[in-house]
Amino acid sequence: MALVRKEKAYEKFAWVIPFVMGLFFLLSMAATIIFPGILTGAEGAVKSLTGSTFSQLAASSPGIGNYIYYLIRIFAIFSAGLGAFLMIVSATAYRKGEAWAWYLTWVVPILFVLDVSNDYLAFRYVDVGSMVIAAILVAGLLLPYRKFFPSKQPRSTS
Repeated sequence: MALVRKEKAYEKFAWVIPFVMGLFFLLSMAATIIFPGILTGAEGAVKSLTGSTFSQLAASSPGIGNYIYYLIRIFAIFSAGLGAFLMIVSATAYRKGEAWAWYLTWVVPILFVLDVSNDYLAFRYVDVGSMVIAAILVAGLLLPYRKFFPSKQPRSTS
């Protein structure tokens, strides 16, 4: 007779963490699609590459400024899609405890760690926000670990 394991509350509701993060990505990137200037705040990176701020660069070369806005919008479209995908997976398969969803959800914090690494290597800039998002997502993955991978109980011989 197989024993049914009772879920703890933090395991049962851990799916909410990636769902809310996906919702955050979806909403913030929707705002970025409409207002791409939100992401031009990394003035230090632009200044280190060009010697001028983004505002100065866009004023002196509108084509480059428009191209940067285009790239920001493309990034926002893909990020919003990633957010929607994360919401769907976390509300369905992840919530049910399907192992493939657990593995798939690891993609998002790995992407954020790669983003932090890239920022540091390119600009010697540490994006604390990305590190916090990755840490929250890892917590959301580790809390329900036993739900996805229950320990094997030895069978009793009676």
